[in-house]
Amino acid sequence: MSFLLREAMGKKCIVCEAEATYKIKNTSDFYCEECAEEHFADLTLLVKVEEEAQRLRQVLKEKIADLEKDVATLKNVPND
Repeated sequence: MSFLLREAMGKKCIVCEAEATYKIKNTSDFYCEECAEEHFADLTLLVKVEEEAQRLRQVLKEKIADLEKDVATLKNVPND
């Protein structure tokens, strides 16, 4: 199982402060491409920041759609 994930954009590498492209899953440790290659023997365990950001965007879209359905349902409930 992969223990490293790429996370949201705008994070900085904990080693060199460059823009991070990798993250260790369930931590706040972010790495740039160069530092990730230097510190981890197998980069296939890493997931790109953009891939994780896309996954999070999809989750948010689904949650928003669910909320919009709930609001529409509530608008159709008769007031007594």
